[in-house]
Amino acid sequence: MVRDGQGLLIGAVRHVAPSKRFFKHTWRIDQPGQPEIAGRSERATSDPKELAGLGATKVVLAAFQAVADLGAEGGDQRSKPRTLEWKADGKLVMTSEGSQSVTIKADWLDRRLAFALLGDR
Repeated sequence: MVRDGQGLLIGAVRHVAPSKRFFKHTWRIDQPGQPEIAGRSERATSDPKELAGLGATKVVLAAFQAVADLGAEGGDQRSKPRTLEWKADGKLVMTSEGSQSVTIKADWLDRRLAFALLGDR
């Protein structure tokens, strides 16, 4: 629950476990009087063929990256932060890249909820 300085409810930020092992966890933002906002990977899809293609592509890219990293100095490379698209009723409300970058698209979203999300990661 996210509250303002006077203790009034602004909304809630929830961590949601994946329904299937293949998927990563996701987030939900609830703001009174507004539709639920769901944060999902920018590549999230429900089409099985597309999911299979993404999975195969990830395996091939990971293999190429592993070979490239063998010659890289320092060894451990930091991975790119996870990019999420936040949608409500099918419309893009916000995007986030890890906890470093948040871009709010909807003027009705209370920015304090986005800051609460960043603090919750």
